[in-house]
Amino acid sequence: MKNIGININTTKDRDGKIMKYVKDIINKYIDETNIFIFKDSKGLENIKYNDLDIIIALGGDGTILRTARNLNNSNIPILGVNIGNLGFLTSVELLEFENATKKVFEDEYYVEDRMMLNCTLPLRGEPEKYIALNDIIVSKGTLARVVKYELFIDNKFYIDFTGDGLIISTPTGSTAYSLSAGGPIIYPNLDVIAITPICPLSLSMRTIVLDSKSEISISVKSEQESIFLTLDGQRAIELNNYEKILVNVSNKKCRLVKFNDYNYFEVLRKKIISRTTDCEGEKNEDCTSCENN
Repeated sequence: MKNIGININTTKDRDGKIMKYVKDIINKYIDETNIFIFKDSKGLENIKYNDLDIIIALGGDGTILRTARNLNNSNIPILGVNIGNLGFLTSVELLEFENATKKVFEDEYYVEDRMMLNCTLPLRGEPEKYIALNDIIVSKGTLARVVKYELFIDNKFYIDFTGDGLIISTPTGSTAYSLSAGGPIIYPNLDVIAITPICPLSLSMRTIVLDSKSEISISVKSEQESIFLTLDGQRAIELNNYEKILVNVSNKKCRLVKFNDYNYFEVLRKKIISRTTDCEGEKNEDCTSCENN
């Protein structure tokens, strides 16, 4: 590998020690390589970095989400190294980075493609195309009023409902906000899209899982409440009343580096299922949600 990028969440490495450690490990195992540093995903969209062999995302899941959205060349594999809290999408923890580097150097890894979503606002003339790896969320602002949403699937009317909002998620994003809102866990390499309502007034409105070729159209109706479009929980765009939102699968993929000992179900149990287990009474040493563990 001749060109390696490192994208770091600077809030997790204010003194630069983690960056120095990572660079030292790379130089130890990979000779004559060019290392390009990106801070908080700035500069990743520049075409001059399209020939990176790999990019190392130092942070948590949020850093991977930003990396995937901002990369101009989506064919570049992303090696996620967890220096955050959850790290469900990351490949390794920081203490495992040296071993991971050896595996990368010896080509003992594979790349897993993850679906991404496109979103446009066609009533705005020349619509900007937004992209997300986890989810696209349409939801009301801070007031208590609910909003009416009208959904069409492939130009066919599906349903209208009143509620706080809805979440359109990829399989990768099924374990994020969608799961908290009652949506299903979807295996990450399936070609499907899930639509999950947020606090609908009607109990008949439930998650629907669609083929990835589907185009989803949403219209929002609210005379007084502010409505927002949110991408991966990181970027928000205020919508107009009666705004139309179109969502479909992007041609762009997120390519995550995984190692042969990666076990999705083990990670799911450890970082999602076990973390949601409630402890009752005294803290149990076997409960992973206790602060002392």
